[in-house]
Amino acid sequence: MASNSAAAIVTLNVGGELFQTTAATLSRAGASSPFSSLGPSSPSDPHFLDRDPRLFELLLSFLRRGRLASPPSAALLAEALHFKLDGSLLASLSPASAFAPLSLRPSALLPLTGRVAPSAVAISPSPHPASVVAAHGGVVTCFDAALASRASVLTPLPAVDSLVAVSPALALAGARDFPGVHLCRFSDDAPAAAAPEVLSWPGSTSATVLAVAATAASGAPSPPLLFASFESARRNSSAVVAFDLNSLSPVAEIGRKEVFGADVEAAIPAAKLGWLGGHSLLLAAGSHSGPAGVVGDIRLWDVRASATVPVWEVREKEDCFADVTASDALSTMFKVGATSGEVFMADLRRLGGDDIGLEPWVCIGDGQRAAVAAASGKKEGNGHRIECHCNWVFVARGADVEVWSQVELATEAGGKKVMRRNWVGSGPSVAMAGGEEGVKEKAKIVSWAFGGSRMALARADKQSVEVWDSAPAAIYVKP
Repeated sequence: MASNSAAAIVTLNVGGELFQTTAATLSRAGASSPFSSLGPSSPSDPHFLDRDPRLFELLLSFLRRGRLASPPSAALLAEALHFKLDGSLLASLSPASAFAPLSLRPSALLPLTGRVAPSAVAISPSPHPASVVAAHGGVVTCFDAALASRASVLTPLPAVDSLVAVSPALALAGARDFPGVHLCRFSDDAPAAAAPEVLSWPGSTSATVLAVAATAASGAPSPPLLFASFESARRNSSAVVAFDLNSLSPVAEIGRKEVFGADVEAAIPAAKLGWLGGHSLLLAAGSHSGPAGVVGDIRLWDVRASATVPVWEVREKEDCFADVTASDALSTMFKVGATSGEVFMADLRRLGGDDIGLEPWVCIGDGQRAAVAAASGKKEGNGHRIECHCNWVFVARGADVEVWSQVELATEAGGKKVMRRNWVGSGPSVAMAGGEEGVKEKAKIVSWAFGGSRMALARADKQSVEVWDSAPAAIYVKP
């Protein structure tokens, strides 16, 4: 067996330095890469590559592990292009600036074990290579940046409602009917292991988790923070707790609310959290459906200034949000109306000061239709989702996705923002390698995530995750 193992080793002389690996590892670069044609060789007669050994060492590590220890440089991306790495590998190495939403195409269909459809997906943040994480039942599975291998962590959660990927090696999971934030660590040495750590609301260990977010996902301060929205088991109190991601210890309790009597609207917990790194603001939003309709709260917190008073807040009653998000790049908050299904925006620069009492939202969809729907009490926006990535806004309507972009205006236009709907549709079907067909009949989007140049979708009743990448031709790297 030793001789067979030795015969399978590929030895390469790269710029005067020797490297040893296997043909299987090199084949992960894809059929179009010259790596795929390199067969076994001995140290006395190695394959020679006249390239920089330092860059090759990083590429080889990436092919072995599916991730990098540090963010990829422009030189490493140029080297990956030189060796014609597979498009999915290039996409995972590319920074968010290479994201081209109008060139997004379904590139992979990631099958999940078991019979439970995914309930949440996440993508590890840029500048790390973008690995894809999915929760199905109580299992959290991580696919490496090359989408070539996976590792799973079994949690005690019956079903994961909230999922965030802090890094390619760490994900955070929470469930609305189960206490604690569960840390899922994906290790090469232990690809399938139980989640070792659980973070709870101090003084209320039975509190359930409604949402999680991490500053590591976009512009981390020092120290990096994890935010988790908790609600007590009796549902009579709620708060957002900030944890130090290095020590995993709680550092602040933000916006604690108490329910008094039957007034549940007095303490609507945050069911969605988002971190705006460029503004150092935490977005916390939640809604409640009662006999009088849907009521929601949206708050923006400067966690450095106060843990009890938000810098801005609004109580939504008329056409309350079905979902809300905010963009660092656009300095704008966006929502989808639960009643109308139309898209609205609010300029973060105009929230507060003399404008604090004014209606913050401006409809960027069909304003007349939104007014008619609000007056009729319809719920056309139920289940719609909205997210921001780079300079783009995405809206999921059932099975379809639409993309909004900002229109550039001249200075004399008064600096007002105008958004334009660019594309509406569910996209072409996924065609897998080897001729295997992917998704033909599109189902409702139940969760989605963005990272680097990727978008990941989980659809109802589908035991797989769709991965969409910007077309490799749209990825340009200066030598």
